[in-house]
Amino acid sequence: MADTRNACGGRDDETAAAAPQDYETKFSEFEYAIWHLGSAFARWRRDCLDAVSDVGLSSTEASVLHAIHMNGNPKGLMEISRLLHRDDLPNIQYGLKKLSQLGLIEKQGNSRKNMTYSVSEDGNRIVDAYLRKRREVLLRLFQHVAPSSRDLDDMIMQMHVMIGLYDQSSDMVMSRQP
Repeated sequence: MADTRNACGGRDDETAAAAPQDYETKFSEFEYAIWHLGSAFARWRRDCLDAVSDVGLSSTEASVLHAIHMNGNPKGLMEISRLLHRDDLPNIQYGLKKLSQLGLIEKQGNSRKNMTYSVSEDGNRIVDAYLRKRREVLLRLFQHVAPSSRDLDDMIMQMHVMIGLYDQSSDMVMSRQP
């Protein structure tokens, strides 16, 4: 790419005026790619679960099941919400109800405030089958994108920074900050 700086080290006026528009166009393409990534990830979870079971879970229900399965300890509604980075509690509650009805999770506790959920034996079988299929298919392919744990750590950090930028921007919009 050619250097567009003038003799004094500044940018040429024409290039400086075009750069923000070009950047915004590229940024729109970036956000479009994020939408595609989110949809592709949701489709992958659904299709992989369908390949290893016949329960027919939605993307939200699959996410909730995986969040509860994480680290093998029971979780409450708010912890599940935080793990999934979601604030649509009614949708998560609906997912919990469906997973419970299907026998994939079990409730523990005697009140809504103290209620926790753990994965049942049937739920564990499904998640374990999903993880095996993910290892066979997706991990093998993904190693071409991030061949080392260090590469994967770098990608994870970049994603967390992007999450922070979007969260901060959302907070600014909600509080009507410039």
